[in-house]
Amino acid sequence: MNKIVVTGATGLLGRALVKVLSQSNTVIGTGFSRAAPPIEQLDLHDQAAITTFLDTHRPNILVHAAAERKPDICENDHQATIALNVQAAKFLATLCKDRHIQFVLISTDYVFNGQAAPYIEDAATSPVNFYGESKVQAEQAVLAVSSQHTVVRVPVLYGEVEYLAESAVTIIAEQVIKNPHSEHDHWAIRYPTHVEDIALTLNDLFFQPPEMQAGTFHISNNQSMTKYEMAVYIAKVLGLNSQDLVALPEPSQTAARPYNCALKDTRLKSIGIAHHRDFATAIANVLNKHTL
Repeated sequence: MNKIVVTGATGLLGRALVKVLSQSNTVIGTGFSRAAPPIEQLDLHDQAAITTFLDTHRPNILVHAAAERKPDICENDHQATIALNVQAAKFLATLCKDRHIQFVLISTDYVFNGQAAPYIEDAATSPVNFYGESKVQAEQAVLAVSSQHTVVRVPVLYGEVEYLAESAVTIIAEQVIKNPHSEHDHWAIRYPTHVEDIALTLNDLFFQPPEMQAGTFHISNNQSMTKYEMAVYIAKVLGLNSQDLVALPEPSQTAARPYNCALKDTRLKSIGIAHHRDFATAIANVLNKHTL
């Protein structure tokens, strides 16, 4: 049995990691502003506190899920983005190497520019926004600390949210409810992936030999859709007329987004690890808990 620390355990992915990994491992979740027992409060900018925490709990795996993930926020505050997404990751990776702890960085498909999909694990990175750039820097820093560490790239995520605006997928439901004629991006191609599938995949990976866990992995669902197409699914779940929705053929966000960052999970496929679920069914299960 592994002893695993999960940073960002109060977030969408972090909660799923704690829930799933706890079924077959000992898991300690950490958070900061929203941390409440059993989640332990840990300031990832406080290096002394991080060192004490790891020396107290002595895990053998640390999954670093904490990050600033909103591209528009990253674009407007480079300093804070680098502090959390890069510097904290590098410091954690260094401590983990010195203590023989497997370090796992959660990264993103936004490290690619979206012009040459699908992307295999060793494809050249070329981000189009500062969020993606910060994650490229984090990946490089972590693997420079130790080639035995792990980088896991994931696409846009959804799952059991605390409120609809918590994820870029379920916020669409909030927009559709407020305005049945709402506008949605019909340009960028995305691969919405359930956070529990990320957690299930990592759980399987952690039971592989250590040498099989090193390096870069891609975890992604294989259903492609734009946000407009997600909105159509969501409108049907909500019992609304999807024909009223407006498709936007061009991007409209502040920070640039890549066109198509399809992640090809060649390494996971080679060892027989795959967890996927149907989007229409899964998003209905998520939304029914908030809209019934």
